[in-house]
Amino acid sequence: ALSRTFPVTEAHKIDFRAEIFNVFNHARFLNPGSGILPTATMNSPAFGQITSARDPRIMQFALKYSF
Repeated sequence: ALSRTFPVTEAHKIDFRAEIFNVFNHARFLNPGSGILPTATMNSPAFGQITSARDPRIMQFALKYSF
């Protein structure tokens, strides 16, 4: 996260904030199916396969005016 405060007057200010998650946008895979859950079996077609990944790059920005 990066933040910066800009004074407007003596009693007023603007705060800017930027947050970036997974900044380089690398693939982050979740654990493969293990068959350990009671409903999963080793005969499952998804056993041992990675079927999902975490979120891609996410950026959010905020401005706050304080007076």
